[in-house]
Amino acid sequence: MHYFVGIGIYHSFTGVEKAMFNRLKLFKQHQIPAKLLTVNYHHLSSMYAKQFGIENDVLNMYDYFQQCMYVHPNQSFDYTNYWRTHLGYETQIVNYGKDIKVTQNGRKVIYARFFDDDFTQPMFINYFNARDQFVKHEEYDVRGFLSSVCHYAEGNKTVYQEFFTPTGEKVIEKYYDEMEKNLRPTMIFLKNHYGQFEKFDSEEALISHFLDLIHKPDDIFVIDRPLELVPAFLNMQAKANKAVVIHMQHLADNRLKWPYDLLFKHLDQFNALITSTKAQQQDIASFIQHDAQYKPIHVTNIPVGYVDQQLLKIPNVKKQRNHFISVSRYVVDKQLDHQIRVIHRLHEKFPDITLDLYGFGSQHQQLDALIQSLNAESYIKLRGFKDDLTDVYGRAVASLLTSNSEGFALAVLESLSHHTPVIAYDIDYGPNEMIIDGVNGNLVPLNDEEALYNTLYQLLSNQAQQIHYFNQCIPSIEPYYDQRIIEQWQTLFKQIQTKSDQK
Repeated sequence: MHYFVGIGIYHSFTGVEKAMFNRLKLFKQHQIPAKLLTVNYHHLSSMYAKQFGIENDVLNMYDYFQQCMYVHPNQSFDYTNYWRTHLGYETQIVNYGKDIKVTQNGRKVIYARFFDDDFTQPMFINYFNARDQFVKHEEYDVRGFLSSVCHYAEGNKTVYQEFFTPTGEKVIEKYYDEMEKNLRPTMIFLKNHYGQFEKFDSEEALISHFLDLIHKPDDIFVIDRPLELVPAFLNMQAKANKAVVIHMQHLADNRLKWPYDLLFKHLDQFNALITSTKAQQQDIASFIQHDAQYKPIHVTNIPVGYVDQQLLKIPNVKKQRNHFISVSRYVVDKQLDHQIRVIHRLHEKFPDITLDLYGFGSQHQQLDALIQSLNAESYIKLRGFKDDLTDVYGRAVASLLTSNSEGFALAVLESLSHHTPVIAYDIDYGPNEMIIDGVNGNLVPLNDEEALYNTLYQLLSNQAQQIHYFNQCIPSIEPYYDQRIIEQWQTLFKQIQTKSDQK
C-alpha cells in the first residue's frame, strides 16, 4: 500500500491537503493502491471525507483504534423529550434552530447541537455545574455514536479525555496537566487486543505504535507533514520505506527553516526527499552536498499537481470582462493586500473591474478592513473557501498570485488547466516553471506593486493579448499531464523498493 500521510481531513484545506487529494485521485485513476493516512482526531472527519468523495480512501488512527471505519448511522434518540419529561428540565431552541439550550430553574445545565432538525442525532453536548462552569464536552460521530468525552477543570482546562467504540467500549484515555499552556497529553492509555491498557507518554509515541501496527514490508509512506510526523516515523520499531514531500521553501535567510530541522538531522532514516519544482530539487541537493552535517539522500522532483488530459476542453463558461480572481489562504505571506491595492487603483481606469479572493485564514478580518477602508466592497470581495473552483476559474480573465514564498503554487497549474492565464510575482519556487512570461501570463518582480499595476493595465487594455494568453494556457502545461506524473512516481517507488530489497 502507498500511504500519503497527513494530519487530518477538515472542512477547509490547505495546498498540502489539496496536493494529497490530487495524488490520491491520480493513483486511483491508474489502479495503484493508495490511501490517505491521518493521525489527528476530529469527530466530523468522516463527514468531511464523504463530502470530498474520499470516505473509502482514508485510514485514520483514531478510527482504527475506535473500530469505527466501517460503521454506518444506525441510531437516534429523542433527547429533548428525555430532558423535559424524565429530568424535568426546560428546553429552548436557539442559534437559528440548530442548538438546544437546557435549563433548570433558569440555570443553564446543558447546551447541545444536533446534526438533524428533529434533534435526535447530537453533534456535541456540553454540561455545566451549579456554578455555571463548563465541566464536560461530549462529541458524537456523524455515524451515530458517542465518540469522545472531555472533562474540564476550572477555566475550561482539559484534564481528562475518553474515546469510545460504537458499542460504547472505552479504548483510549488521555490525561492532561491543567497547568500546561499547550494542550498536550502527559499520559495516554490505549486498550490493546489483550484487553489491557498500554501506556504512552506522548501523542508522537501513540502514532509510532499505530504506524508499527499497520505497517507491512512492501508499504511506502509518503509524508506530507514533516513537522508533525517525522518524530513518530523516527521512533517506529519497524523499518519502513518512507519519503518526505517538501511543500514549502526550505531556507530562510540562507538557513534551514525550523520545520525541517529534525528531518535534515536524520536524513539517513528516509529513502527520498520529493520537491515540486526542478529548481528546489537542485537547491536542496546542493545544500546537502555542501554541508557535511547532512547525510546524502536521493532528492527527486515530482510536481504536486497534475492535469487530467481526459478533462481538457474549451470551457463553456464565458470570460467575464475585467474579472480577476485569487485562490490563496488569507495569511500574511500571500500578500493579498498587494492585489487589493492594485485593483483599487485600476478601478479608476476600468470601472467594471472586479476581484474575487477565494480562501480562508487568519488575515480575513484585516483584509476585509482594508477593502472597506478603500470603499471597494462593491468590486473586491472575500469569497471564502470553495472546494470546486471550475466555474470560478472559467469566468476569470486571469488569476493573481502575490506570495513571497511558495513550494509549488498549485493554484497556478489549476488556473492554467482551466484556460485562465496567471499574473504572479516571480518567486522561488513554482510560478516561473509554469508561467511563460508573455505567453500564458506574466511574471512580475517580487513586491513591485507598480510593475503589477502596469502589467494588469496592459492586459486589460489589450484584448488580443488576453486571447493569446488564453490560447496558450493548455499547450504550456503539457509537462504536467497525468501520465507523465504517474510515471515519475512509479520510477521513484521502484528505486525505493530496489534499495530496500538490497538491505
